[in-house]
Amino acid sequence: MKTGLKIVSVLMLILGVFTLATGVLDIVMLSNTGSDGVAVKALMGLAFILFVLSGLLDVIGGLLGLRAANDSGKAMGAIVFGLLALLAGLGTVAMEVNAQNICACVLPAIYFICAIAVKGSR
Repeated sequence: MKTGLKIVSVLMLILGVFTLATGVLDIVMLSNTGSDGVAVKALMGLAFILFVLSGLLDVIGGLLGLRAANDSGKAMGAIVFGLLALLAGLGTVAMEVNAQNICACVLPAIYFICAIAVKGSR
């Protein structure tokens, strides 16, 4: 399971960096529109919450997973993070059941299962 956790963690790192870059580019693009209205500021705040914070959480999760895969004694952080990510995903599914939300739960579920298995193999 250590290999599985490493693979999922690397995928989360890649996804996090991509999401983070997308968020930063969105914010830069919105700030360069020349408009200083409330709608632009609201969109910038939304881009920050959806992309930048989400990307940072994915990067942190990936790093915690890699740390847990290398040292199973440090798996508790990955388990807690995996549970929080899975609960957030299940919350979105509870609000609206669709294929996109269900697919968004797959990576956190695999991450959580692998983190628990790494902790148990200690």
